[in-house]
Amino acid sequence: MFSFGIAYIVSLIVGFIILRLAARLTHNGLLDHDLAGVQKLHRAPVPRVGGIAIFLAALVGAAAIELHNPVTGGLILGLFGCVLPSFLGGVGEDITKRISPRWRLVCMAISCALAWWLLDLRIPRVDIGWLDAVIAWPVAGFALTLLALLTITNAVNLIDGLNGLAGVVTAAMFVALAVVGWRVGDPFIVSGGLLMAGAIFGFLFWNWPRGSLFLGDGGAYFLGFVLGAMSILLVARNPRVSAWFPVLLLCYPLTEVAFSVYRRRVVKGANPHLPDASHLHQLIYRRLVLPPELAGDALVCQRSNSLTAPYLWVLSCLAVVPAVLFFESGMALAAGALAFVLTYVWLYSRIVRLRAPGWLRMRR
Repeated sequence: MFSFGIAYIVSLIVGFIILRLAARLTHNGLLDHDLAGVQKLHRAPVPRVGGIAIFLAALVGAAAIELHNPVTGGLILGLFGCVLPSFLGGVGEDITKRISPRWRLVCMAISCALAWWLLDLRIPRVDIGWLDAVIAWPVAGFALTLLALLTITNAVNLIDGLNGLAGVVTAAMFVALAVVGWRVGDPFIVSGGLLMAGAIFGFLFWNWPRGSLFLGDGGAYFLGFVLGAMSILLVARNPRVSAWFPVLLLCYPLTEVAFSVYRRRVVKGANPHLPDASHLHQLIYRRLVLPPELAGDALVCQRSNSLTAPYLWVLSCLAVVPAVLFFESGMALAAGALAFVLTYVWLYSRIVRLRAPGWLRMRR
C-alpha cells in the first residue's frame, strides 16, 4: 500500500495544480472548449489533461519503489518509459487538438515496439495448441502483441465518456491484477497494480462526481497501454495464470471496441474511426438516467452524467470479479467472457429498442 498512498497524494496535488492553472489561464489548451462534438456530454469547458496527474503520480511512485526494490521499481520505470510516446501523442492532442488519429496510432506502435525490444513484452501463449505454435514465430508473436496493445489502448479511450467511468473501471482492473499478482507471488504486478490504482483514485477525486477534470486522450492511452502490458507480463511471468485471464479481465472495453466497429461498419456502413453517440454508456445516460424533460438543464445533465457511470461499474465487475476468482481455469474464463459478451449485447439491444427492464431505470 506504500506505492498506492504516494501515487494517490501526488495525483491529488497535481490535479489541483492543473485546475488552478486552468482557472487562471482560461484561453489555453488545458480546457476542452469543444461542447458540440457528437460524443460530448459536458456543458462547460473542462481541463482534459488529467492524464498528466496520473502519469506524474505513477512516475513518482515508481521512483519511490525503486529506492526500496531496485528490480521491481526499475521494471516499472522501464514500462513507463516505453509508454511515453503513446502518452505524449495523446497529451499533444488534448492540448493542441491537432494530432491526427494516424499519428497517435504511430506513437502507440512505437511504444509497443519499445516494450517488445526493451522489456521482452510479448504474448507467450494463448492456450490454444496450434495458435501457440504460430505465435512462437517472432513475426507472428510481435503482430499479435501489437494488435492486443493497440486494441486495449484505444479501448480505454473509447469508454472514457462519463465522469468516473474509465477511471473506476481501470482502477478496478489494476487492483484485480495486484490481487492475482499477490496470489502467484509476483511483486512487480502487485506494486505496479497498486501504484496505478492509487494514481487513478487521486485523479478521481476531481473527476467524480463533479467532473472538474477529465482524463483526456493522454490519460486514456497511458492507462490502456499499461493495463495491457501488465496483463501480458502477468501471463508471461506466471505459468499458473491462464492466457484467458486478460481476456475476461478486459472484457468490457474489448467488447465495446468490437461491438462499436461492428455497429459502425456493418450496421451503418460508416467509418469505424469516426466518433458517434451510440455507445452503451451514452444510451444509458440518455434513455435510463437523464429525464427527457430536463435535458436542457445543465445541473441535471451534470448529475445524470455522474449517476450513469455506476451502471457500467457494475457491468465491468461482472467480468473483473470472475477473472480474479478463476484466473487459473481457462475453461471458466472463456465461459465467463462468452457470458459477458452475451449480457452486453442483450443489454444494448434492450436499451436501443426502448425495452429496457424497469429495474434499470433511474427513479425520478
